[in-house]
Amino acid sequence: MRNKLKFLLFLFFLSFISFAYSQTDLKLQPGIDRWKIKVSAENFTTNDDAKPVSLKKLLELPLLDKKYSTHDYSEVLIPVKTGTLKEGDIISTKGYLHLVALENSYSDHRDGDYHIQLTLSPVWGDSCFIVEIPYENFVSNPELKSLSKKNRNFIKTKLLKDENKEPSTRGNVMQHPVYVKVTGQLFYDAIHAGQMRNPDHSKRKYRGKKSSSKTPMHSYTAWEIHPVTNIEFAPKPK
Repeated sequence: MRNKLKFLLFLFFLSFISFAYSQTDLKLQPGIDRWKIKVSAENFTTNDDAKPVSLKKLLELPLLDKKYSTHDYSEVLIPVKTGTLKEGDIISTKGYLHLVALENSYSDHRDGDYHIQLTLSPVWGDSCFIVEIPYENFVSNPELKSLSKKNRNFIKTKLLKDENKEPSTRGNVMQHPVYVKVTGQLFYDAIHAGQMRNPDHSKRKYRGKKSSSKTPMHSYTAWEIHPVTNIEFAPKPK
């Protein structure tokens, strides 16, 4: 009986440590590159006003001229259009969600974004579109702060099945990818765009995470949705 009690106390201790870690040991700090744009959406009114854009079109968005990767646009939206779209547009798209991760931007801190990878197929493969949900404490606008918290709770409760569990920095891969509709601000990741245009193809760096059991999944576009203003399940295409 005594050994059983000790075992139960040990299990309680482990669960308490796990809970405390998930709540307090995130070591979150605000990001750096174009951070003001990432945690705001100046053109946002309501999610109902978002412009529908197919995921296929988003995956094909090209790199912009390298002048848009300068510090001139560190705190302002890039004004140039690519087709009918430009940075700052509030759009919505649908796709299969394969992975969610807690963003680790630098070796010494995490900016707290939920990094999410969408694809056209329910089968894991190369080429994805990235959408990101900021940590609500880094968002100043009250409405966006509330939406960020709601969307992060969706990830934790509906996908990770634990409201106290954060995604891992390596990424949580969905055993059964879910089809979702994502709404938010179209954003150009200018810093990664520079890494993607290296004339030496062998040195080009693409975003995208994978698990140890999966083949690489890259994002071949520097565009993303950031911040996400809504994420929800959607009917799968027939």
